[in-house]
Amino acid sequence: MASDTGTLSIDFLAGFTIFMLAFIWVATMIPGLFLGIRANTIDYDAVAYRTGVILVEDPGAAGTVAFGGPQGKFPWELQSEKVDVARFGLAVSRETPNILDRNKIDRFFCTTAFTYPDDYHAKAIFGDYPYRFNISLKYEGQEQVQSVGEPIPDNYGYIRRDVKVKQGSNATIDKAVIKEFKYNNTDTASRHDFSIVLNNTRLLYEEVRDPAYRISTPTDRIMINITDLDETRSNKNVPAKSTGLPSGYNLSAVTFSYLPLGQASRIPFTPPAKYAAFVYEDGNATPVSPPVDVRNNVTLVFEPGFFKNINTNSQIYINLTFGLRSEDTFLNNTLTSPYDYNYTATHLTSPSLHDGVLEVAVW
Repeated sequence: MASDTGTLSIDFLAGFTIFMLAFIWVATMIPGLFLGIRANTIDYDAVAYRTGVILVEDPGAAGTVAFGGPQGKFPWELQSEKVDVARFGLAVSRETPNILDRNKIDRFFCTTAFTYPDDYHAKAIFGDYPYRFNISLKYEGQEQVQSVGEPIPDNYGYIRRDVKVKQGSNATIDKAVIKEFKYNNTDTASRHDFSIVLNNTRLLYEEVRDPAYRISTPTDRIMINITDLDETRSNKNVPAKSTGLPSGYNLSAVTFSYLPLGQASRIPFTPPAKYAAFVYEDGNATPVSPPVDVRNNVTLVFEPGFFKNINTNSQIYINLTFGLRSEDTFLNNTLTSPYDYNYTATHLTSPSLHDGVLEVAVW
């Protein structure tokens, strides 16, 4: 017996090997037995966190229907049909997480354009589970909280994101600017033309800027205030119009054209019909379309999408035509050069960032 110590038979080794192989095979099959078993709880905090990330770190995307391309010709917030929106996203760009675009915000919270919960679930929440939710945003300078969804119950998942909201740009052409650039033509006439140029090449390409501070004519809100009109007239004692007002001028027309890069002549441009009313007379809250009578101030507001059909390598020209009752000197730069709406222009305010808070509740 002493000679058999420490040895195993061939039969035992073969049997043990077969047992181990069978054990390993059974062990790999066990997890598959539980694939059909679903957890009774859902991590709503995780869903809220994922939704918050999508909204504040992604610019969104247009759908495959829009203009025959996977991203579309225009960003999702400028799509007129919701079928052309593939994914919501509020960020200015992928390079600017947590910096939101005001136009995307207004479009996202427009409940006449999108339906709760279906559109928001399909384009922001995602997944097969029928989540209910509430998404809200409040930022500096905003009077009311913007929100979409239902009242929040006692138990829900939640995420809060501190954000910045990009505002539009604006310029004020007042008596100081008019005097500095000699925009009050000394020739007396009853018709006066004043032009403004938006140089896309300079705004979008030549001056490299962070997207959060870039003036983007296709997607930004652009405002031009023209004030101190009385200061441009030499004969202020004679009423400018027959209305009996101490002062008053007729903005008879505002026309648009653009000059593509490398071309010699401008091409007339007519904005989409929904942007026809863009003139605010003397601070009135309701925009109108020209012609319009103004007294001492006039504001032009070009909402996002106003210039979306113009090539981004073009210069955009805006021409204002004023009519006076009698011949006089007035706002006129036909003998000088257009007011150049750019980052270094006198009395121009570039886009700024306002603090805000985005909250997502899911249940």
